[in-house]
Amino acid sequence: MSSSANRSADYDALIDVDAEGGMDLGETDLEFHDFHTGDNIQGKIPASQTRYEPPTSIENDPDRPVSIWSIRFYQQFFDVETGDVTRRCLYALYPRVSFLETIGDNPDLYGPFWIASTVIVVLFFSSTIAGAIASHVAGVRYEYNFGLLSAAAALMYGYTFVVPIILWGVLKWYKSENARLLDCVALYGYANTIWVPVALVSTSPIEIFNFPTISNVVRWICTAIGFAVSTTFLVRNLYPTLMSTEAKTARILLVAVVLGHVVLAFVVKLVFFAYSIEDNTAN
Repeated sequence: MSSSANRSADYDALIDVDAEGGMDLGETDLEFHDFHTGDNIQGKIPASQTRYEPPTSIENDPDRPVSIWSIRFYQQFFDVETGDVTRRCLYALYPRVSFLETIGDNPDLYGPFWIASTVIVVLFFSSTIAGAIASHVAGVRYEYNFGLLSAAAALMYGYTFVVPIILWGVLKWYKSENARLLDCVALYGYANTIWVPVALVSTSPIEIFNFPTISNVVRWICTAIGFAVSTTFLVRNLYPTLMSTEAKTARILLVAVVLGHVVLAFVVKLVFFAYSIEDNTAN
C-alpha cells in the first residue's frame, strides 16, 4: 500500500510541475527543410550523377594520330558500301567522267582487292573451261593446270598493288604534288573490272563447232576491247597527275603506263587463252 502511494505521489509531482509553470525550453530557432526536391523524389539520384562520362584516353581521343599498327588505321580505307563500289566499277567500264573527282577524298582498297580476287578466279575457271573444250574437240585428254591459279594471283595482285606503288614513288621522286598513293591503287584496281567480262567471253564456246580460228579471233577482239577500255580509264585519270611533273618526264611516264597495260593484255591472252585444236593435237 505504501509503494502504491509513493508512485502516485511521483506522478502528481510531475503533473504539478507541468501544470504550474511548464518546462522552460528556452528560445530555439527551428527551421524546416524541404527534402522533397525534384531530384530526390522517391529516392531518385540527381541527373548530374546519372550520366557516366568515360575518361578521355588514348583510345577514344579522335584527335590523336592513329598508329599504322592499329586496325582503326586501315578501317578508313574500307569505308565504302556496296553501292559505292558498284558505281565505281561502272565508271571504270564507261570512263566518260573523272573518276578521281567522283571518289573525292574517299579512295578505297575494298574495291581493288575484291576486283583483283574476282578476276583471278574468273581467269582460272574461264581458262580451264576453254582448255577443256579445246581438248574435247581435239579428242585428247585434258589435264588441269592449277599453276594457272598461282599465275593469275601473281599477275593481278602484282599489277593492282605493286605497279601503282612504283608509279607513285616515281611521281614523288619527280616532285609531283598531285600524286596520292591511294588514288593510284584505286585507279589500277578499278581498271581491272573490264577483265571479268573479257575472261567470260573469251571462253568462246564457238570452238565446240570446230571453228578454232574464229574462236581465237574472238579472244583477240575481247582482249583488245579490254585493253582499250582500261587504258582509256587509266590515261584519262592519271594524265593530270603525270602532267604535274616536267613535260619530258610526263611523256615518259605516260608511255610507261600504256606499255605496262599492253604487257598485261598480252599476258592475259597468251597465258590464259592460247588454246587451239591444233596445239592440243600436236601435244
